[in-house]
Amino acid sequence: MTLFHLVFISSYIIILLLLKIKPHLFLRISTFTVVLCGHMLYATIGYVNGTPRLSLLSICIIMIFIALCFAIGRDFKRYQGVVVRILGYHSAIIALIIGSLLVTPLLPMIFTLPFQLLIQLALVFITTWPFYLYMTYAFLHTRPTATHATIIVLGAGIYSENVTPMLQARLDRAITLSQSLKSDHIIVSGGQGPDEPISEALAMQRYLIQQGMPSTEITMEDRSTNTRENLFYSKPLLTQHEKPYIIVTSAFHLLRALRIAQRQKIHALGYGAPTPHQWVARELIRDFSGLLFQYPLLWGIYAVLQLIISVIHG
Repeated sequence: MTLFHLVFISSYIIILLLLKIKPHLFLRISTFTVVLCGHMLYATIGYVNGTPRLSLLSICIIMIFIALCFAIGRDFKRYQGVVVRILGYHSAIIALIIGSLLVTPLLPMIFTLPFQLLIQLALVFITTWPFYLYMTYAFLHTRPTATHATIIVLGAGIYSENVTPMLQARLDRAITLSQSLKSDHIIVSGGQGPDEPISEALAMQRYLIQQGMPSTEITMEDRSTNTRENLFYSKPLLTQHEKPYIIVTSAFHLLRALRIAQRQKIHALGYGAPTPHQWVARELIRDFSGLLFQYPLLWGIYAVLQLIISVIHG
């Protein structure tokens, strides 16, 4: 293992330690953004220096185990089904990278460019993935420390006029948080899809009232159809209430929601709700991919840089 690898792994462990010891300072979307940029830099420096990609992959394997150990620790038995599925996704991406590495020597240089770009993109994906997993776990177990706040609960699809188990978990999380923070207002955000009998916001409001929350402390946003619209239509409502703002949604969805909020100039904290284990692994990989798509400019710059380096290296 080279000094380059040791420095990278050491910095990775330090960031995880900071998140574990001081989550209220570092559990932010800005931390994820810094890590994503760092991994792009790591992949680029490794490429320029001629570091074998297989050695970078070995580091990725080490990283996933470090992140999982930091996250679940003694709870492995509880999460073992999720861990197996996560490692399956991880292995599939590694197989994709290895396949591309095997193909590139057989092709003329001009035809290798897409594969070189794919390898570099996949390396960033696979190095950032463990960090996303840890942050998601941390959001599930770390309650914001604010004394007062306005809470916004993001909706999820419903199939009747009652909330689904996933949406109920978000609302229960918001109720618990509201009681601990002495929050005086909750915004429920979610419109009515073509296959939904009522709006998600109305279903959420009814559930909160059933749990004893006064209707005067609930505001409905019932026009949105996705996360971006959740926050876009809720922004004018948020500004009428007390800061800080805390977004409550499923833990796997929280980082993407915080990034979308950041892009809309909404400065918010987050608190994650649990999700049934049979859905978690699939939702994690989907929302992680969606989160990465929230950095179009960064990915564009990175892709162009990788293509230039590939051409120069020939």
